[in-house]
Amino acid sequence: MLHIYKFSLRLTYHRRWEVESTIDELKVHLLGRKTLIRSLNPREVVQEVYGWLLGHWAVRSLMFQVAESAAISPLRLSFTGTLNIVRRTVPKFQRLQAEEFPFFSPGL
Repeated sequence: MLHIYKFSLRLTYHRRWEVESTIDELKVHLLGRKTLIRSLNPREVVQEVYGWLLGHWAVRSLMFQVAESAAISPLRLSFTGTLNIVRRTVPKFQRLQAEEFPFFSPGL
């Protein structure tokens, strides 16, 4: 019986560190250390938190797609490195015309 508890504790401890890593990625890297919730209305606070979580999911999803296409483990990619690439690339995409986005062109 003690063996079952040890296994459960190990599994729970591993999950805890996954959650801690996600919180670190959100607070420190995605938002910056000094970012506060700007909204005062509870509904807008929830909306802002959902926006942060959606941004985190988008970066993690991109990391998974890149790892899959390169046939490597997503664990080998850096969240911070990927986030820096996304931040450097955003201005380039902001200058593109609608026709330059093949999947979002109005004619398709």
